Amino acid sequence: MAIQMGAIQYIGSFKSIRNYRTKNDKRIFAGEKGGANGDLIKNNPAFKNTRLSENEFGGCARAVKGIRLGFVKLIPEMVDYLFTSRLMKMTRRISILDKEGEMGKRQILFSAHRDFMRTIQFNKDIKTIEACTRFLRDSHSDSRVENLLKVENLCLQGAKISRAAEKYRLISHLSIVSDYCYSEETRQYEPTNQLDTKCAYAYSDYMDPYTALNTEIKVSFPEGTVIGEDCSVIHCVGIEFYVRNGSRGYEPTIGQSLEMINVY
Repeated sequence: MAIQMGAIQYIGSFKSIRNYRTKNDKRIFAGEKGGANGDLIKNNPAFKNTRLSENEFGGCARAVKGIRLGFVKLIPEMVDYLFTSRLMKMTRRISILDKEGEMGKRQILFSAHRDFMRTIQFNKDIKTIEACTRFLRDSHSDSRVENLLKVENLCLQGAKISRAAEKYRLISHLSIVSDYCYSEETRQYEPTNQLDTKCAYAYSDYMDPYTALNTEIKVSFPEGTVIGEDCSVIHCVGIEFYVRNGSRGYEPTIGQSLEMINVY
């Protein structure tokens, strides 16, 4: 797929070339008109592999939606417009690593490829939280239902933050991602564990940007939660900035940032 470059850009058709934008992407793509129609792809034997690949892509999209739902308390404020595309690329890569599954129904085994999940980037432009990670130490219980984040002498002196920011606080966030497999009953990909998308989080106190923060933030899932081996727990930490809003306290301002800490 070609991408328009240069000062003059347009959307629409020019002879056999079609130019268009996709949702949440600022770039303009260009491609040739024509090709196989939907009926041909669905029924012609020559497009069998295309149909199988589309089925797996649909499963990846469903899994990505589950990951995003687990981050519902954090996004969209903390991610850039290509975040979903990166998730989709990662998920598709994991799906094709299933060498034992039948093409078109290969499993998406996040639990077997957590190293890939640790590479998730939420926002490539705003990385304020990166300056904080060296002050953070995280640990979790053997059952994975509880996480403790220790913050030692965190100070934002020298970090690039908005001058308008009067306060900040950290959020420690856990979310559960289940493996996905194809269901013959529903004829689509389904999570293998009902805990998929479940999340838990906790905040630090409001702090002055130039005052050192020493605290512990404990996050746990509800009592009785049993996390299976087909589940992965994503731990990420975010920083949120605030300005005073009269008698209503503080409201968020620009510069919020999120960082992957661990996947276990």
